[in-house]
Amino acid sequence: MRNTKQAFTLVELIVVITILAILGTIAFISLQGYSSDARNTKRTNDLSSIQSSISVKQTEGASLLSFITGTGSRLSSVSVAGTGVTAGSNYEAGDVNYTALGIKTADFQDPNGDNYVIGVTTKVNGKFELAASIEQWGGSEVAKVIGNWSPRDVETLLGTISTTTITLSGSTDINKLWAGDTLSGGAVVTKVSADGMTITTSTTASAIELAANESSGLMAGTTSTVITDGGVSLPY
Repeated sequence: MRNTKQAFTLVELIVVITILAILGTIAFISLQGYSSDARNTKRTNDLSSIQSSISVKQTEGASLLSFITGTGSRLSSVSVAGTGVTAGSNYEAGDVNYTALGIKTADFQDPNGDNYVIGVTTKVNGKFELAASIEQWGGSEVAKVIGNWSPRDVETLLGTISTTTITLSGSTDINKLWAGDTLSGGAVVTKVSADGMTITTSTTASAIELAANESSGLMAGTTSTVITDGGVSLPY
């Protein structure tokens, strides 16, 4: 009798194995992508939750400086409110102090076990930034930064100067200067009226503007350069 049974040839087996290997590689890469997306989502959600906790604690009277442990992310030179700031006195940057915020450390850390980073200043009515490292395709990372810090550049505001009183003439300039700001010529803002239109200074100001631009961020990354949102200087 004639044998009608057919077997796979070696070439066919090689083709099938090759296709399975390709499909396996694609599936592995896809799953890795989903995994990194999940980790990034946790990082973003964690930062938002920590930001909310900071806001709550501030309303309770807690100091921004208490939300920091360690000084590993401290910048060596920071310009805030038109001049330099003093580390430990009105500026600090390091790991988030979860205990001070009343939240569990284990619940609010990077999925890889790293601590999130925070930078604060008690000037400019109290500002802060939080940072995490976000994964990208290809294995690279960028910084994710949130918070209420927004650097100000030297900008001449509209208004009149009468000895130690400045009267702004444009409502668009409200909230551009704060108590503690150093202005051109060395005058320091001591008080801003409730409506924001009248500013009192320590001495007569030479111009209605900050003495210097503010730093672009409040934290130093692993390369000792400033961490900015989407930047390659990472917090850890």
